[in-house]
Amino acid sequence: MNSRERIRITLKRGIPDRVPMLDITFWPETLQRWQQEGLPEGVDPVDYFGLDRIERFGFDGSLQLPVEMMEETDRWRIYRNANGLVVKEWKDSYAPPARLECTVRNWDEWLKVKARLQVSPDRIPDWMLQNYRTWRERDWFVVAEPVEPMWYILDHLMGFQNALPLIAEQPDLIADILNTYTDFLLGMCELCVQRGITFDGLWFFSDLCYKNGMLFSPRAYRELLMPCHLKVKAWCEAQGIPMLLHCDGDVRQFIPLLIEAGFDAIQPLEARAGNDVRELKRLYGTQIVFFGNISADVMAYGTDEELEEEIRSKLAVAMEGGGYMYHSDHSIPPTVSLARYAQVVQLVRKYGQYG
Repeated sequence: MNSRERIRITLKRGIPDRVPMLDITFWPETLQRWQQEGLPEGVDPVDYFGLDRIERFGFDGSLQLPVEMMEETDRWRIYRNANGLVVKEWKDSYAPPARLECTVRNWDEWLKVKARLQVSPDRIPDWMLQNYRTWRERDWFVVAEPVEPMWYILDHLMGFQNALPLIAEQPDLIADILNTYTDFLLGMCELCVQRGITFDGLWFFSDLCYKNGMLFSPRAYRELLMPCHLKVKAWCEAQGIPMLLHCDGDVRQFIPLLIEAGFDAIQPLEARAGNDVRELKRLYGTQIVFFGNISADVMAYGTDEELEEEIRSKLAVAMEGGGYMYHSDHSIPPTVSLARYAQVVQLVRKYGQYG
């Protein structure tokens, strides 16, 4: 069974030969440390450790406004991006960019740019097409990765401080942006299919929770965002592919809503935010695939015995009956040594076998 088959079976809550093993993000500082500890320079950790692989196909989902470099040093740059956001981006850190200023804050500003979200082949870059051909030649699992509609508003268009109050104060504006962007992203996905680009899944990355739960109420999700997710789910069903969500924070309140909206998998299940796959599997394991929850804190700071118990106890529950994929509970930070990560891989292989 190859990696693509293993992931496909698991996302259908079937039984593969072993638990799929994935980590999609290793911090740049982590790779620097690992190279000092013996990882050959230029070698992908996924290949080095024999992990499974998911490749993500994206397209330009911006307003395509002019990009303007405003200030740059050897450590950071400040620029206005293609969505009109002024961002400060650090060159030597995994830290997310700071949002300093936005172009869209109200109805008038939105209506000025709304028509720029047009489906067009020029939004699919040539380098992405070449990557896609390579991935298919190697029979890797490939997902579409459009920007999730609410994340587009929060992170790409308005910024959290501007957008979150508007969910309550101007829900009609938020709904219009959500619906417009949903139709746009589905149009782009359909254009990809028409051009012979097929997907094994669709994966949204959208941190709609924080350490204390959802960023907005379940009612707001149900009224504003769930209709958009259901529309995307209908497209995925027509293509015969699953719909996945990456969402940081405490997702325990969110999961029943995600199941109702049709999501097939949730990742990464941050342990430090209170998520525990041993509890979640018992509650929802027949309805959604769990993807992650192995604590990066335990990887970094736990004893050998604590690390083994973290992996053994969680896999024992989560993999029962299928429907679980290994992943850290977020990403791999530089506090995790090369030797300790090798230990993680060894333990997942030991405890993640079926039959």
